[in-house]
Amino acid sequence: MNAKNEDLERVAEAFGRDTDPLEKHEPIFEDLDIDPLDAYIDRVLIPTGKSDSTCKNYRVSYEQWREVMNQLGRHPACPSDNHVKLFIAHLREERDNSGTTIEKKLNNVNRAYKWWQQHHAFPHPTDYDPFKLAKKEVDLSDDSDVGDYPPLDLSHLRGVVQDCHHVRDRLFIVWPLKFGLRAGGLLNIRMEDIALSHPSIKKWYPSLGTAAAVSDYENALYIPSREEREGNKSHRSRILPLDDEAKRVLIQFLQTRPSVDSEYLVVSERTYEPMDDSEHISAVWKDHFEAINRAPEFEDYRSIRSHYGRNFFTNYWKIQQDIPRELVQYMRGDKLGKSTSGEAIDDYLAAYYEDIRDLYLDRVFKLL
Repeated sequence: MNAKNEDLERVAEAFGRDTDPLEKHEPIFEDLDIDPLDAYIDRVLIPTGKSDSTCKNYRVSYEQWREVMNQLGRHPACPSDNHVKLFIAHLREERDNSGTTIEKKLNNVNRAYKWWQQHHAFPHPTDYDPFKLAKKEVDLSDDSDVGDYPPLDLSHLRGVVQDCHHVRDRLFIVWPLKFGLRAGGLLNIRMEDIALSHPSIKKWYPSLGTAAAVSDYENALYIPSREEREGNKSHRSRILPLDDEAKRVLIQFLQTRPSVDSEYLVVSERTYEPMDDSEHISAVWKDHFEAINRAPEFEDYRSIRSHYGRNFFTNYWKIQQDIPRELVQYMRGDKLGKSTSGEAIDDYLAAYYEDIRDLYLDRVFKLL
């Protein structure tokens, strides 16, 4: 829990209030054999004559909402405003949705919530709307365009990185660019996933590089698949090399990281617990890329946030370096051979760490 949330908990406690009033109702909803979201479609949307395409849009929004809430271990009908913020972060960072699209999906779920508030069958208090609260506290306005990302070159990125003097912020920017990491994937890295040839750092962090996948390597990062580690999104596990810059940024971070016994690389500087809010990483990108996002020449483009790291990573290797498609797929963690060409041979392609290690280290871009 961050400091702001702790302050609100203190306020709520002082006045006998509850910052998460729906939590107590979750066990009952879990026992009910109904889906309140489907009930809204069946009792409100369809009877009022909404088109099939409109109902389809609502169903897509509800399915994505259910997916995130299930990952968070919460019934979809019992959200807090923090759950809504995490849903926003998921849409922005994992699905690359623009602010306009995010707001439409939020409104779709919020309309069902408002119906629950009004219907006497549901326990939702009329004085608590987590969607309205979340939208007040998360800025969607500067990400509401529908254009592509601005055509930045390495000089833009180098300028941002070199002007970033906060050690953890620099890790949050450099590693998504170097490894094509999503924000959630960065927060999901464990110490065991990182093989690092630095004796004194390894003495401080003995669990470094103990995962079987990287135990025989030096200076490498293991990124498990979605099947191996809950919260990751990639279909395929992969290992990527740590170049001198990624290693430098990591060492600086580990030298200042709170000395706590946590299996995760990134922990809260206040609570020392693993960070699970990717919106924090997005906020770091928003802060450091503010000048670029506000530049007149880029006003028709999508704002730079952390998902841009994965976008830049893909375009750099696929377009600028023109390396074989299956190698890019491996480095991204995609299913190998995924193609619109329909070539059956794609199903048999395989690429491994040994195939990309030297290529990566020889041709990876420099930021520092």
